[in-house]
Amino acid sequence: MADQTLTAPGPVHAPRELAPPEDRGSLEVRLKAIRHVVERVALQTPGVVRHSTVLGRVSGGGSPHADVTMRGRSARIALRVAVVWPAPVTAVAAEVRDAVRSEAARLTGVHVETVDVEVYAVSDDDIDEPTRRRVE
Repeated sequence: MADQTLTAPGPVHAPRELAPPEDRGSLEVRLKAIRHVVERVALQTPGVVRHSTVLGRVSGGGSPHADVTMRGRSARIALRVAVVWPAPVTAVAAEVRDAVRSEAARLTGVHVETVDVEVYAVSDDDIDEPTRRRVE
């Protein structure tokens, strides 16, 4: 019986050595990705609604809006959310803080040091249509 030799498809390369961490560069998209995750988690919290003024729609501002500051693998988050008045503002702020702290850490792998939540109330007529939820 003849010997059979199996060959790998394509060339086999020896593992190359990685450059030192300080020479590898950084990824700017990370902050935007974390901000997007934080805003999405906040919007999924019961009581939080999407809201923007006319100027906010033009400039890309509005609510929810997160500012993320990174220090190493840790993040500090300042978050602005809107609720429809009357609302239990303190309870909503606590739920948003807890949800953001756990879900943002789980989804991004970043340790969330602090989450400061600013809540402002709007009337039912002021919220943006896509976030209105119909309960049947």
